[in-house]
Amino acid sequence: MNPLRAHTTPIPTPPWVRLGASLLAGAAVAAGTSRIHFGLAMGLSLLLLIAACALVFLHPYRADLRDYAQRHNVTMLPNAAQLIPLMVLWLMVMLSPLLALPAWGSALVWALVAGAAFLLFPHVDGSRKLAYAPPV
Repeated sequence: MNPLRAHTTPIPTPPWVRLGASLLAGAAVAAGTSRIHFGLAMGLSLLLLIAACALVFLHPYRADLRDYAQRHNVTMLPNAAQLIPLMVLWLMVMLSPLLALPAWGSALVWALVAGAAFLLFPHVDGSRKLAYAPPV
């Protein structure tokens, strides 16, 4: 068996939270690549990122994650592996106005960034880290 698949995630991220936050993150980068005014693009990107964070941190599954981590003596402090994808996302948001793509290009950026965010989401939100928690 693949060693990565040997550890199952005890509390998976709810699909709608994962999908919604990924779509919002992709839209934040895509807004910057669009040809709208710079200030409006950055304001919209910031608003979309705030909405993505709110969607994740206000959902009740976060309490389940904290309870599980406390029972298994696992810290919920983020490690470097969780922060690096967020730093890459932030860099993409900051550099996105340099592209100024047509609408189809911004849609492609949105799809690519949202897809990558969807795949990396369990590693970023900490739910995948709990799969490696020692048994009680």
